[in-house]
Amino acid sequence: MSISSFILFECKKSPLAYNLLNMIKTFCTEEDLFFDSDDEKYDIEGALKYTRIYISDKPFNEDSRTISFSLYDEPYDFQIVTFDWDNMKNEYFKAIVSDDFDENEDLLFQVLLAFLSEFPDAKVWIEEEWFYTLGDLKRIKNSYNSSWCYMDPRNI
Repeated sequence: MSISSFILFECKKSPLAYNLLNMIKTFCTEEDLFFDSDDEKYDIEGALKYTRIYISDKPFNEDSRTISFSLYDEPYDFQIVTFDWDNMKNEYFKAIVSDDFDENEDLLFQVLLAFLSEFPDAKVWIEEEWFYTLGDLKRIKNSYNSSWCYMDPRNI
């Protein structure tokens, strides 16, 4: 199964990519996670527009449990999304997109909880018809289930 996660902000309310990157580096240190990045792209003014980041709970090697993410600065082509099922009818900016996290649901949860703790207005979307909020993640943490990301948070 290949599934991705998306950290969303309402359009025009996303922090700068540089600030997101620095915050992620900080919480990785605080959470004892391993961090690396590459493939940085900048605009003509020198502002970070995109980078790939890698987060693991074990040192990087062939056997590490790594989730890779793409981090974008708003605006960025093809990163705006709306959802028919979202009653708010907002446009969202996909600031951070994970690659497949199968078998690393616990690591993804740790990263998302740390991220939303710093940016509580962000939402997490995992290819279903619901969002996860900071409140949802805190509730899930109290009775953690490794299938959390495949379940509607209203039913957890």
